[in-house]
Amino acid sequence: MRERVRMPGREAREVQALHDAARVLWLATDLREALDATLSVLQLELGMENGTLSLFDPVTGEVFIEAAPEMRDRERILGRLRPGEGIVGRIFATGMPMAVPDIGSEPLFLNRTGTWRDLDAEPRAFLGVPVRHGRTTLGVLTVDRRHGAGPISFERDLRFLEILAGMVGARVRLQELENPRRRAVLEEEAGAPEARLPGIVGVGRGMREVLERVERVARSRATVLVRGESGTGKELVARALHEASPRTGRPFVALNCAALPEALLESELFGHEKGAFTGAAAGTKGRFELADGGTLFLDEVGELSLSAQAKLLRAIQERQFERVGGRRAVTVDVRIVAATNRDLDAAVRAGEFRLDLFHRLSVVTVLLPPLRERREDVPALAEHLLRELSEENGREVRLGADALDALLAHDWPGNVRQLRNVLEAAVVSTEASLLRAAHLGLGRAAAQAAAAEPCARDREQSAGGAGAVQPPAEDGVAEAGVGEDGGREEREVRDALARAGYVKAKAARLLGMTVRQLDWRVRKYGIAVERF
Repeated sequence: MRERVRMPGREAREVQALHDAARVLWLATDLREALDATLSVLQLELGMENGTLSLFDPVTGEVFIEAAPEMRDRERILGRLRPGEGIVGRIFATGMPMAVPDIGSEPLFLNRTGTWRDLDAEPRAFLGVPVRHGRTTLGVLTVDRRHGAGPISFERDLRFLEILAGMVGARVRLQELENPRRRAVLEEEAGAPEARLPGIVGVGRGMREVLERVERVARSRATVLVRGESGTGKELVARALHEASPRTGRPFVALNCAALPEALLESELFGHEKGAFTGAAAGTKGRFELADGGTLFLDEVGELSLSAQAKLLRAIQERQFERVGGRRAVTVDVRIVAATNRDLDAAVRAGEFRLDLFHRLSVVTVLLPPLRERREDVPALAEHLLRELSEENGREVRLGADALDALLAHDWPGNVRQLRNVLEAAVVSTEASLLRAAHLGLGRAAAQAAAAEPCARDREQSAGGAGAVQPPAEDGVAEAGVGEDGGREEREVRDALARAGYVKAKAARLLGMTVRQLDWRVRKYGIAVERF
């Protein structure tokens, strides 16, 4: 009670601080901006200085500083601790608040960032509380107070910080739920054809596992190595990792390491100062600086020379570098996503790729299967690509069943890139609204499918006569070849329905046809409707 008498305005300031913090937490769209503003409120209203908000990264297993408005970036990004390590790590591991009357004499205080100086001349107290949502500890909120600013009520400060930490925990969890990828997940569960992650289509088990892995690691700060053959969509995965991460809305910068000569690569990565070389009329930022706060995608990283690998390793390890021709250390906060179609394990054994860099890049590895190993994805991929091509060309184009057979029969050495090129060539080279095998130009598979088309139509007409039931026409074009090998077609329809869980929209996508066309086949072969 005596404390309330001595500080009559303290309660009002605490209420005002909570009010202001609540406003910025719920109104700010960017999480780091919201957290920075909240910590600034503590300084302005209550004199709590050097506020930090650290979050746990389950992939790297580290607690890292996400927000610290009074720290410089080059200090903040050094604030990484293991659970149980230092004061912040101890608070996270135990889930208990902690007050340190004098951090200058506390052995657990590691000062990894180097922010706190002259603690003997200006002693400070340090307070930290866990940030929770439900029973899950998400991170740690810390502040400090100068002894010279007046008496400190540790109990009251910790109680206030615990209330604020509960609000912060709810905002951090809400950020995960508000992520744009959630809408795509819900659409996929409802049977919509859109990919679960932007631009990525996969219905088979192999790609589902890839998508789930990408979704798990997207929220992390960990470096990711995407491996796969040329044309499998490595840059799409890199962009999906960025868009599904807390860094979405910040820069995504890509660099093809194989497209530049070694003499230019260092300048492209790290930038250069004025006069660094002939023609350097002005200082220029490199890709690392341009990606600050966001994601840097290094494609074909396996093509880097050993000297370039050494410079890249240093930048990743220290998060610092110098521009070409410069002496000042530049610090950046960048997430690295690298990609390669090379066997880096073999390259390491051959002495062509540094083992230490390989370990730094492959904290998390995402392996993309070639298209020939996931043929079940071809119908959905073809539909997705045709939808994009239809929008680009201003007309609707669909895929006939014989064309789908030709696509499924092809081995696709160029993977998804080749599939798109084949479909694009077919769309621009014909005015037909329904693509046939003959339009695809896939060699023998296309020729066989095209040759079978008129024969199949003739057999069906002669067997059924004028009164035979015909499949539904789409856009005035009757589908040909539906009578060809009816036993095989029935098996394909039943198999597609089973794989799609008897959801007709999904089964139709697998077969490359419309739901109306699938319904006709369901009636034709007497497949039990109640199973849907």
